[in-house]
Amino acid sequence: MKIEICNTLAILDEVKELDLEERQALWQGRVVSTFQPMTQIAPIDFVAMGACDINTKRSFYENSIDALLEGKIIDRIQAALEKALIAFKEKGGFRFPDTLHVGVFVSDGKNFILENLNHGFIGFGGIPGFIIIILSPTDYVLKCLEALVVHEFHHNIRFLIEPWPKDMNISVGKYLLDEGMAEAFAAELYSEKYIGPQTIGLSEEELLKAGDIILPHMAEKGFQKASSYLFGDAMADVFNYPKTGLPHGAGYAVGYWLIKTYLKKTGRDIFEATLEGSENILQEIGVVHS
Repeated sequence: MKIEICNTLAILDEVKELDLEERQALWQGRVVSTFQPMTQIAPIDFVAMGACDINTKRSFYENSIDALLEGKIIDRIQAALEKALIAFKEKGGFRFPDTLHVGVFVSDGKNFILENLNHGFIGFGGIPGFIIIILSPTDYVLKCLEALVVHEFHHNIRFLIEPWPKDMNISVGKYLLDEGMAEAFAAELYSEKYIGPQTIGLSEEELLKAGDIILPHMAEKGFQKASSYLFGDAMADVFNYPKTGLPHGAGYAVGYWLIKTYLKKTGRDIFEATLEGSENILQEIGVVHS
């Protein structure tokens, strides 16, 4: 598998002396066309997610780019992806995209979800062959970058084994397990202390309460329904899904707990779990899902 990083931080610097038509042509050729096969499957709007593009005022991102480059993020992302790839290859039995296109974007600093709820990071790795990373130079991002990146890499591998339904009619159980597996993989490579704060930040009492809310609904399907139990109420109004009484990202914590329960019960590792079907995992640990 070839890893190709589309470093839009460098591209934004490269186009600053060009006129508008030249900027648009370069961005189209180097960025938009690279990720068009992905956006044709999942119509993702990078700018709406908080990413800067050629139309963003430089004052919104110049300082952020300097801080990110000082943190050597491109080298660190490359190294993390290579480490994840080697880990899967050493275990064997996995398929990989021929090429992994990784878009690295700087945040415009204005997206509430990215900046406040997610501590400066949004990632998407749900289409094999593509990863999108949008970053602010927060302390969290600069500390935990590698774990965040390999989380998205795990999605690429997992969805070649058990793809998302094309109609997006995903179950609550599968969505939570996919995220829990990705967090467990990141913890395997970089330690649990570097994975998402929403995953490890709940108290035992809060985790049990979240489980009580989520577990009766594991078999229910629908992207909006599943999102409501994964992301919690803080994002409900933004994405127009029903509120469930859950704190932000509680589904990540429950998904991670479910995967750890499965690994402990079976004695398997995260690589073996990645090859297993969601229904089998949930049945193994006694969670109803059909």
